[in-house]
Order: sequence, then structure tokens, then C-alpha cells
Amino acid sequence: MTGSSIEIRGPRLLLRALRDSEIDEEWQAMVEADPMVIPALPDESAFRARLGRSGRLVDGELDLAVDLDGALLGRIQTFVPPGRPLPPGTFDVGIGLREHARGQGHGREALTLLTGWLFEHAAAEIVEGATDPANAAMRAVFQRAGWTLAGSATEFGREWAVYRITREDWRAQSPGAASP
Repeated sequence: MTGSSIEIRGPRLLLRALRDSEIDEEWQAMVEADPMVIPALPDESAFRARLGRSGRLVDGELDLAVDLDGALLGRIQTFVPPGRPLPPGTFDVGIGLREHARGQGHGREALTLLTGWLFEHAAAEIVEGATDPANAAMRAVFQRAGWTLAGSATEFGREWAVYRITREDWRAQSPGAASP
């Protein structure tokens, strides 16, 4: 990736562009993903093309590797749901960590880092994400990151618990947050 690639550094994690060599691993993770966490397997060629743009925010979509000391733990992304354009300033976020990386605060740190970056650098007003109502671990990540349950939505023939955080809420819990 070029020098213009987005990198977000946190206390333990680095959110960075995926390396070409990691795209196969990400595809395999999608193939093996628990149906609770993804609505449907995406088209492989479109998925690979999207990850080839990793590290750049393009039309509301951004894919970043979740990296701990050079090891790929998973991926965090913003996306535009098919058939549901998002209002300006709204970003949908998804995250997928490898099983061995879960339960150690990496999901919360990655979500917090990306959320802050979206508010500070991408003119976000609302950042939202959805999870299966039975996914207690992801619901806890949203709550620990300061997001609130905004309701539910039906997409892809399934019910989802929708969480969100607004710029105002983010600023209130982030004392060093920049004002517009």
C-alpha cells in the first residue's frame, strides 16, 4: 500500500491495511465464520477486490487489519449495506476477530480506535453496528466501548440488535476529542 494508507495506532493494536498475503486468510475466515456473525457469504471476487483497496476509505467503505505486534487478529470495516444507502455522516461498522484473539479486549480497542478516527477524520456524525441478538460477546464490546442499543432491524431475513454512538456522545466520553 502507498503512504496514503490509513493507520490507526492504539495502546496495543495497530489498525492498518491488509497485506496482499493476508487476503486469502481473510477469505478463509469468511468461509468458516459462524452464521451468527455474518448474514451471508459474499461474492469471493468482489470480497477480494474490496480487500485489495484495504487501508483507504472509498465511498463509505474501509477495511483494516487488526494487528497485534505484527500478527493479524482479524479485520474491522466500515461498509454500506446493500440496498440501504446511509445518510451523510453515518458509518456502519463490522468486526471479526479470530477465536484465539477474543475475550482479551482487542475488539473493544479496535472498535474504539476506528470510531474515534471516523469522528476525527471522516466527518462522522453517527457510527453504528449490528449484531445477532444472541451474540453476547459483541453486545458487550459495543456497550464497553460506550455505544448504546438503538433498537433492532431486520436485514438479510434476520433480526439484528443495532448499536450506535453519536458524535455528541463520543465527545462527552472522550475528553480530548476535537470539536468541529
